[in-house]
Amino acid sequence: MIRSDSLINGSLMVLMLGLILLGLVMVLSSSQFMMLRNPDTNVYQFMGRQLIRFSIGLACFTYFATADYNQWERWARPIMIVNLILLALVLTPMGDSAKGAQRWLNVGFRFQPSDVTKIAVIFYLAAVWAERREQMGSFFRGVFFPMLLVGFTLGLILLQPDHGTAFFIGIVAIALWFCAGGKMMHMVPGAVAFVAAIGAALYSKPHLWQRITAFMEPEKYANTKYYQVLQAKIGFAHGGLTGEGIGNGVQQLGFMPESHTDFIFAIIGEELGFINCAVLIAAFLLIVLIGYWIAIRCENPFGSLLCVGCATAIGFQSALNIAVVTGSVPTTGIALPFISYGGSALIINMIMIGLMVRVARETFDIEPSTPASRRRTG
Repeated sequence: MIRSDSLINGSLMVLMLGLILLGLVMVLSSSQFMMLRNPDTNVYQFMGRQLIRFSIGLACFTYFATADYNQWERWARPIMIVNLILLALVLTPMGDSAKGAQRWLNVGFRFQPSDVTKIAVIFYLAAVWAERREQMGSFFRGVFFPMLLVGFTLGLILLQPDHGTAFFIGIVAIALWFCAGGKMMHMVPGAVAFVAAIGAALYSKPHLWQRITAFMEPEKYANTKYYQVLQAKIGFAHGGLTGEGIGNGVQQLGFMPESHTDFIFAIIGEELGFINCAVLIAAFLLIVLIGYWIAIRCENPFGSLLCVGCATAIGFQSALNIAVVTGSVPTTGIALPFISYGGSALIINMIMIGLMVRVARETFDIEPSTPASRRRTG
């Protein structure tokens, strides 16, 4: 008989590896634009770098999938403090800039601390609200300080500026708040204040506010702020149901910028077609459902909230990216998990899957053998 934890963890790993493999293929396919700029360029450059990052991510996944996840409850606050320091360093001369944003640190290798923030906030809120689950009915005792610290964190990210990531992390925090036992009378004003803060930050930056107006008036901005989305729609139209075939798309040949990063879903749509896009969306949905199922079954409050945070992060990020590329919401600069080119994001997402795998192993373990499982059955 197949054990429940083996089935669930096997499904998570197959889905993760399948998405990463697809990402490697599509990163290679969408790198063809490099040959147009310089015929002597190595077109395997981006895929090669992504393979190296995948190797690092696989090691991280293995560690987080096998180590006792309860240790992260003890380390949650120090991790949050270190993350705040990294975000502050980004805004100093140590930070690297690109395309008008200062989001990277270069410490021998280049990475985005805002990607680390995703997992740091999940660790922190899961740990705090697992301890204070009896106090969640009181806003000031259970919610005020944790959300104040998260708000300060989001402020540092907005200063980079990275409004898409700040919005994304805020949504994950609100989801954790709800699942931890937050009251709607507290959450609704908090959510309104959060959306108002993001709106004010957008309005203060004219070039970012134009993304909203471009979404409302696409024809007016067809050659500027709406150009990428328009080209993505053309790619989807070319792909039809079954696609043009891998490597046969044309949108990445200089027509659509960032085809290997934020807009790689459009390349998938053109080359693999609507049917395979639907399969891809189903894979992300299945990861989210498995994560929530583990959270529902887990009797350890920290493990349950950990799964909620990880599943919500992967699900909402994928949904937001797909919505942007299909023109359903204004552009945000959010990558597609496991598939878009990028190192720190890939590694963090693999860590999230590793955490869900570890929680599932203890949750569905028939023979309790760890301190956490003994606490649940004792």
